[in-house]
Amino acid sequence: MKFSVAVASVIAILAPTSMAQSVISIHGSGTTNPSKCYWHIMDQMQIQAKLPIRMTYRGVGSSTGQAEFIGDGTGISTNMFASGDLPISAEDFASFESGSILHLPVLLGAISFFHSVPTGGEKLNLSACLLAKILNRKVTDWTDAAVIDENPNLLNVLRNPSPITVARRVLGSSSTASITEYLHKVCPEEWPEELVGRTIEWPVDTVPCEGSGGMTDCITSMPGTIGYIDSGHGHAEGLQEIELLNAASNYISSLEASERGGILAAAENAEIPTSLDADFSSVNFMNQGGTNTWPIVAMTYVYVKKDLTFIQDPASQTLVKAFLTALYTDEYITQCEEEFGFVRVDGELREKALAEIESLTVSADAPEWTFEFETITNEGQGDYVISNKRESYSEAEQDMMLADIAVLKEEIELLHSEMDIVASGTGHTHDEDGNIVAIGSAYNNAMNKDSQLQAALVLSSISITLWILTIVALLVRCVTGSHTNTNLAMSETAKVDTPPETA
Repeated sequence: MKFSVAVASVIAILAPTSMAQSVISIHGSGTTNPSKCYWHIMDQMQIQAKLPIRMTYRGVGSSTGQAEFIGDGTGISTNMFASGDLPISAEDFASFESGSILHLPVLLGAISFFHSVPTGGEKLNLSACLLAKILNRKVTDWTDAAVIDENPNLLNVLRNPSPITVARRVLGSSSTASITEYLHKVCPEEWPEELVGRTIEWPVDTVPCEGSGGMTDCITSMPGTIGYIDSGHGHAEGLQEIELLNAASNYISSLEASERGGILAAAENAEIPTSLDADFSSVNFMNQGGTNTWPIVAMTYVYVKKDLTFIQDPASQTLVKAFLTALYTDEYITQCEEEFGFVRVDGELREKALAEIESLTVSADAPEWTFEFETITNEGQGDYVISNKRESYSEAEQDMMLADIAVLKEEIELLHSEMDIVASGTGHTHDEDGNIVAIGSAYNNAMNKDSQLQAALVLSSISITLWILTIVALLVRCVTGSHTNTNLAMSETAKVDTPPETA
């Protein structure tokens, strides 16, 4: 009898879970700039969830994300939330019922110009007016007197004509809106107002590139190219950044600005509405004052309706709330700063955003999703608990491989530095009499050809190991993703919910 009661108890505990195996999904779209950040958080939440959940974000650009959120004139959203690096326009904002949508400020990011000019390691500095002349094709060669005037060291490395290729975004891009707004604000005589916006009429000899990935390809595949992309993405791809002249007349890189608080400073100096359901169309972060302030800063917003009941599945409604909450939670958003170079929104803006997320309207029967960061006995095993205690073995192995790769990269950089010092003879040591001699000379006298070959072989071996680990890590990621998708497909016993065709 006791055995039967125990079995019945176990069945009672397990039954709700087994009956609730249809996939709970949420879907967003918008700017490509923070897409890696969003995907990373979504991947983590999918692994940490007990029930099968599916979270997607299409990096299609701010304009497309806004159009899908607004409904393209229909008022019917085809996404559950959207994200963009520019506010919804006053005209589009007015199409919504007053106080019905939110601009949730999530991240601050720098938009930077990158290049593939063979500068020989020399920095490339450009003022706003010179940038404008390059982009409008008045200046078409890197050896032009205007460029050399701001970069005299280029004469040492660019002895022949070096044509400039301008790469620019296609479709509606918030990055295009940001850089054109900046150029017009600082140098209106070279960049008139009609050339400001998400899409503009570019000179015919510029090169169209789609998305952040496409822009990276354009810059790297064509020597002498200049293009623009969010700073974190560009540096993650190893692109060379152009130093810009800020409002304090200092040439500075976005990395230097970020280290000195110059990204956050742009937001602190800007005028932001006191209510997050207000019109944000006039908010501007361009060329704000400050010694270390970066001149082109974009705020990444999430646009969300205050009433989420347009989403059919109540569990999806509250999963949207959980994802939005994660964007303001240390355990998730910190990695977007460390890995992708963003600056999180903090202080009063963060508190306002969390309060608005908490008050979003959902169906009466919608379950509440919670997080477990420290062990919560029993409650942590709940169906709607997203727990960082849950992790896949493949994910853990991948993290270990990535850590090994990072160590190997440091070792390779150190070996390269040591070999450069030896080759240049700039280091010093002492001879038998205590006299200072160049390391390069001592090295060449002490090391025979076999020893030099051995050092090269060691460096090559480490490089090969690094590549092998990188390939294995990528394979692990692919296999993990494949297994996740397979499990989701097998568990999807009901149609995945999407927003209905009503406002």
